[in-house]
Amino acid sequence: MQSASLFIPFEGGALHLKRIFENPDGPPAFLLHGSMENGKIFYSKNLKGYAPFLAKQGYDVFIMDMQGRGESRPKMSKNSLYGQVDVIKTDIPLSLLKIKEIKGDVPIHAAAHSWGGILLLAYMARFDHPFVNTVFFGVKRWISVRNWNYFKKLKLGWYFLGKMLNPIFGYFPATKLGVGSDEEPINHYKQINEWIKVGSAWKDNKDGFDYGKVLETKALPPLLFVAGKNDTLLGHPKDIKSLMGEVKNAKKDYWYLAKESGFINDYGHIDMLSHKDAPKDHFPLIVRWMEENK
Repeated sequence: MQSASLFIPFEGGALHLKRIFENPDGPPAFLLHGSMENGKIFYSKNLKGYAPFLAKQGYDVFIMDMQGRGESRPKMSKNSLYGQVDVIKTDIPLSLLKIKEIKGDVPIHAAAHSWGGILLLAYMARFDHPFVNTVFFGVKRWISVRNWNYFKKLKLGWYFLGKMLNPIFGYFPATKLGVGSDEEPINHYKQINEWIKVGSAWKDNKDGFDYGKVLETKALPPLLFVAGKNDTLLGHPKDIKSLMGEVKNAKKDYWYLAKESGFINDYGHIDMLSHKDAPKDHFPLIVRWMEENK
């Protein structure tokens, strides 16, 4: 298995696109991380995880780090002003253009984790796209559940500490608080809060583009929504189903990663991608779904 770091220049920096493959002529797959993390949610240093698994199945896998995250340059700072619209209108298009330069004008398999799925859907609403199918791991737009984790992680950690610490650091310091693998830009933080409230409009706060309205009618490729039984907050099955209801014009499948559904474990928000059993449990089934829905 081979890997390489590609850097895509843009005004003020360079995006990092990790490439992992065994077959350089294999079909391309594009993976997008979520909030408070980077592309390493899909792979480890020793090339374990979802991206290397896809590579072993013959896919040519490309994993993007959003601006300021992972190995993208420059690193996040108090002066970082980019927000969600920059991912939608700059990061994703530049990454897909680089993939097209390497692979040619061919269909692309896509996957996203957590909030990355919301940004990927927003991109698909706004632009023509090359995706033949898309897998969403723990992707929700609203958080409607009210449990201990909601009050501990969201009300106290995200909202209260964010309000206190964001002005000091210029971003939400997730790694310093031990609640994420990367920081969250302040404008991402603000824009997430606008979209995450139950019943909120899915509109761009910069130009007013109405993603929700477009996704009521725009035809999308087959979509697989993956939920975990132990995902009690950030991708609760109830909230994943709510998102499925917002996307009207697509073939949609829903999988519940739980022992009661025939899987080895009850999976959570992170270990649905990182668990040691995933490569022999649901990963092969996802690849089969990808092959059957293209």
